[in-house]
Amino acid sequence: VADLEAALDAARAELAAFLGAQPADLAFVPNATHGVNAVLRSFPLDPGDELLVTDHAYNACRATLEHAAARAGALVTVAAIPFPLAGPGDILGAVLARVTPRTRLALLDHVSSPTALIHPITDLVRELQRRHVAVLVDGAHGPGTLPLSLDELGADWYTGNCHKWLCAPKGAGFLWARRDRHRGLHPVCISPG
Repeated sequence: VADLEAALDAARAELAAFLGAQPADLAFVPNATHGVNAVLRSFPLDPGDELLVTDHAYNACRATLEHAAARAGALVTVAAIPFPLAGPGDILGAVLARVTPRTRLALLDHVSSPTALIHPITDLVRELQRRHVAVLVDGAHGPGTLPLSLDELGADWYTGNCHKWLCAPKGAGFLWARRDRHRGLHPVCISPG
């Protein structure tokens, strides 16, 4: 077991360097959907809170968001992304137009699964956080297609797959959490590791 833990630590350090992150902020998960589940099942919600998502979200992640909202009596707000786009400002404007004082968290794709649109995630994170909205980035298609520096991006959470564009085996994903978001974050499955 000690050899396995050492190998996992070494792999985490290598992945962290590739992602522009600190190893202590990364956890391995089977895929990005598991990462989304871990965050949304850990995030405290009150009745009437709002969760924001776009109409380009991956169905499994959107279903998880709707489940978390329903359990808490919260609401899901959907930002319609125009297609085709005139530019990245169309995405930024569509998302920000749906923010209200009750918006607590936004689940945003970095590269959308159904359309392969690259969302202006740096601007979205900055503008949403200015409005006190936590940001969970579904980066399933980000690693290997886009240069990443998760520490600089500063989203609250970023989850991605390594089995897509990094050509790792299935079941290789990660969840990154900004250091102040470690507390209260729980894995989907509790085990000795």
